[in-house]
Amino acid sequence: MGIRDWIGGQDGSPATPYCQKGETQLVKEKYEAAVQTFNRGIELDRSHPGCWVGMGKAFLGLGRYDRADDCFIRALDIDPENPEALTMRASVLRLIALQNQDPMRCLEAVEICNKTLKIHPEYGPALHEKGMALWTLGKRDEAMSLFEQAKKIHASYQYPWDLKGRYLFEKRQYHEAIEAYEEALEKKPQDPDLLFSMGRALMKIGGYHSAIQFFKKCLKIRPDYTAAWLLLGNSYKVLNQFDEAIDAYEEAMELDPGSTKYRKYIADVYLVMGKEALYKEGKPQEAIEYFDKTIRMIANHITAWFSKGVAYKKLGAYRNATACFLKVVEMDPQNGHAYYEMGQILEKTGNNEEAIRCYLETIRCDPSHTDAMYKVGNLLMEGGDYKNAIAYFDRVLDKIPESSVAWFAKGKALQRRGQQKDADRCFERASKLATR
Repeated sequence: MGIRDWIGGQDGSPATPYCQKGETQLVKEKYEAAVQTFNRGIELDRSHPGCWVGMGKAFLGLGRYDRADDCFIRALDIDPENPEALTMRASVLRLIALQNQDPMRCLEAVEICNKTLKIHPEYGPALHEKGMALWTLGKRDEAMSLFEQAKKIHASYQYPWDLKGRYLFEKRQYHEAIEAYEEALEKKPQDPDLLFSMGRALMKIGGYHSAIQFFKKCLKIRPDYTAAWLLLGNSYKVLNQFDEAIDAYEEAMELDPGSTKYRKYIADVYLVMGKEALYKEGKPQEAIEYFDKTIRMIANHITAWFSKGVAYKKLGAYRNATACFLKVVEMDPQNGHAYYEMGQILEKTGNNEEAIRCYLETIRCDPSHTDAMYKVGNLLMEGGDYKNAIAYFDRVLDKIPESSVAWFAKGKALQRRGQQKDADRCFERASKLATR
């Protein structure tokens, strides 16, 4: 039974015309005016349940949940088993639960819906509201089952496609989630949350171009939607539209200046641009400029310092490169890659003793780094320390028994030590492995 049914049963009440007028105002979302209209009806007939429920709905529209609850309770005092009054009270209790983070009120809402459904087993609003309460409690499967049940019983039921989309998204059924969001957007094409959710789901299936269009529509309606700016930036980044990505991240950063995460996103774009310039385009000087921009955003960005060192090394600016790698190991003493790069520079510039120290640090950081072991062995052999050189070649061979290069190097060290037969065996092994 709805408000109109109550009105039909109380045509003789002086409150009825005010109830009808108030209901019209509710449809137009004129909630303040509706409160006044229903209140006038109640002054004329305090036993008119339609006016109490109507005023409760008006307060609900105004976000005044406690006042709304009082009105629904008054309606139930008049008609304790009226399904609409019961369901509306369950609805307001759920909203109070959300507002106050009080799950007990949500459980109370479920109990009221159970009472309603015991009296009216196929009452669609009660099925829906119980589903909403269970959804709020995190019981998604049970909630969806109730929504489906309401949909089967009532052809005009306003199915919550937005929640269906979210439900499927959380289950990683992204194509199905997109279909649900499409249904929801047919009814609410200007809903920024739905537009955002659609864009996010499209990203999950690689539809970045389409996702961008939805994020743009969302932001046109709600320009302060920080999460939409963030995902818009992520989409542009994936498509290598780096300038657009940075613009989006900067918009997000302006909206949330207290957060440092957007600086990281911007820094990471500059890092990607630097790596593109360094490794794909072969432009180390341009790469350095991007790495500097990264470092200006995040001063201790280890990857940017390391990559900047690599760029300087490619330019032959070894002092600058070494300074970058030293910065890396200062921030991360376990960074074997930086020690190895420094070792290569020192070896190239003839500083073998310091190079060995760097390669040993590499091995300390990464005991499986066979390249560093091989380098140490070669430098020791050049310095005449054949015994220790052989030991390092053996360490390489322990990890890579089929390394023809290590067998040959070991043979050279043995030969120089005067162990020709052992050396020949190493050379023979190296030859067989190399020609396999």
